[in-house]
Amino acid sequence: MHRNRKQIYWFVVVLTVFFIVFCSISLVNHYLFRTYALDLGMFNQALRNVAQLQKPTFTLGIAGEEIPFLATHFSPIIFLFTPLYFIFGNYTLLIVQIVAILFGGAGIFLYSKHRMNSDNVTPIVSLIHFLSMWGIYSALTYDFHSNVLGAMLVPWLFLFYERKQYKHAFIVVILAILTFETMTIWFAFIIATLAISSYNRKKLVQVDIPLFAFCVLSAIIIIWVAMPLLQSTSTNLQFERYRWLGETPMQVVLNLILSPINLFKVLFTNTTSDVAYDYIKLEFHIMVLVSGGILFLLRPRFLFMLIPIYMLKMIPNDYNFWGINNQYSIEFVPILSIAAISTISEIKINYRLPFAIALAIVTAAATAFTMENRVSKWYDGINTRFYSKQHYQTEFNIKRINEVIRITDGCKAVSASSRLAPHLNARKIYSYPFVKDAEYILLLPKSNTWPLSADDFKKSIDTLSQSQHFTKVYSDNDLLIFKRNERKAIR
Repeated sequence: MHRNRKQIYWFVVVLTVFFIVFCSISLVNHYLFRTYALDLGMFNQALRNVAQLQKPTFTLGIAGEEIPFLATHFSPIIFLFTPLYFIFGNYTLLIVQIVAILFGGAGIFLYSKHRMNSDNVTPIVSLIHFLSMWGIYSALTYDFHSNVLGAMLVPWLFLFYERKQYKHAFIVVILAILTFETMTIWFAFIIATLAISSYNRKKLVQVDIPLFAFCVLSAIIIIWVAMPLLQSTSTNLQFERYRWLGETPMQVVLNLILSPINLFKVLFTNTTSDVAYDYIKLEFHIMVLVSGGILFLLRPRFLFMLIPIYMLKMIPNDYNFWGINNQYSIEFVPILSIAAISTISEIKINYRLPFAIALAIVTAAATAFTMENRVSKWYDGINTRFYSKQHYQTEFNIKRINEVIRITDGCKAVSASSRLAPHLNARKIYSYPFVKDAEYILLLPKSNTWPLSADDFKKSIDTLSQSQHFTKVYSDNDLLIFKRNERKAIR
């Protein structure tokens, strides 16, 4: 009993320490205006509209059109957090994301505890290994993403499967499918692997096949029917990033299967013509290997589970997906951790703890190294380095900006710089330079000017200053606000 209390004590300590670290990355970035229209602003806009009993739409896309939220990402689970919006405001989903990661960590701890029997220390080390993984920090650095919520349910699926708590496993699958459209495909692969690796005819008929069929049917309905319908297209627009390898998903798959050269290029090489993007995929593969991926050689079933994730990540002819930045690696985190636990639990008990400690140290060291150095493009280390003084510093007068932008609360429509968008409470928010029917335009001249170049951004401000449609109502080094003079929209 004393050893169990001690284990619980360290479990709480570890979660508390990482909770503080995660908050110091995600919440601090948001407070200092380091979150963006895409994707936190988009999620916040949809969540706020639902909280106000309006349609879940967003207007922050690069076309400036009003789009059904579920047409872009099928993530209805975020609407369950609507009550929290009235408490935490535009920080809600960031807090949910942090709690979800800790919840996933709790699942890893319990799964490890289940596999290790009387070993009370290794589960704590397994938890540290999981929470130290680079994929988590990259996701926290860049806004909120609902696939993080789905990935954090994976440890619980494994736990319930091994405990034979299949009703609980079914609930986990349902929740995962509600987080992100591709969870349908990924969980189908996981369930298929679990069915094969722990074959039992009765379980196969009563549990595995129904769960697998449910995932496949959900994929067909969500990805190939519901989302195209909401997008008013014949095919899912998300497929466009894969079309360079085929006109249909089946053509893409066949082209990869029938051409080993194509498959090798997709998985390991830069498929663009720009040498600046060389070695991004190599960096990712190295990080997978040192974090526990080397164990896939002993446990290839875990590699099989990741086939759809590898394909979704590597097939796009877009370097943003390939590397270790952002949310594009989060699905690897639970599988790497579970593969490690599965391997460690089957070696001699005297070697378990040293092996687990060594893996946790190597993983944490690799994560720390990539916070300082990485090949993947568009990485801003200031956003990630929670241990650095610069992380907590900003060029903006945060208090003043927060006071001034409240002038737009309750407005029907505003146009804003990307970093302001997640903080605003208007019904419709456009990413500047889209203006349309905006009553106010709010700009951060010193921040990233995307999608405009710096020169074009400056020219647009000069044009606004001379416009008969807008009057500058606030100006300092940090913030510019223009107010519409008349209702007629700029076309």
